[in-house]
Amino acid sequence: MTDDCTSVKVVVRVRPQLPRERIDMCQICTSVTPGEPQIVLGKDKAFTFDVVDDIDSIQQTVYDHTTRELIDGTFDGYNATIFAYGQTGSGKTYSMGTGFDVNITEEEIGIIPRAVEHLFNKIDELRSTAIDRGEPPPDFKVNAQFMELYNEEIHDLLDTTRDPTDRSRKSHIKIHEDASG
Repeated sequence: MTDDCTSVKVVVRVRPQLPRERIDMCQICTSVTPGEPQIVLGKDKAFTFDVVDDIDSIQQTVYDHTTRELIDGTFDGYNATIFAYGQTGSGKTYSMGTGFDVNITEEEIGIIPRAVEHLFNKIDELRSTAIDRGEPPPDFKVNAQFMELYNEEIHDLLDTTRDPTDRSRKSHIKIHEDASG
């Protein structure tokens, strides 16, 4: 799946400024070290990650850095998890593509819609290749989870019985710690 010695990769995406931030002439307080996966906050606080996508990175590039390899790896039997973390307003919804804006351009489509398209295109490709070779097409089973951790409560965003506006309703999902952590 990956040539790296770890199965976890930390990718930081510096989101573009919002129109409101540009109108208010907000200053950008981050910079990316050229040629390095490093972010500098302010003038002197540097942090290094596996990959850094700067403010001008397009959604496709972010997808390629975070998800493409994971989707391809699922066809080799690997599980994949994308974990978006950040404070409110940091760009998680924009990067993941879960804002469900009907006016969004193709360039602005986020990680989740790209991953779903990539996954099902690859399934179609593998089935077509098998048929072309005179082989029976492979069967696929797709499982997905879409969770949100909000105020220390986990919410299943694919739960059709859940009222998305009612954040007070307790979730049946629990995180447990075993003897080894």
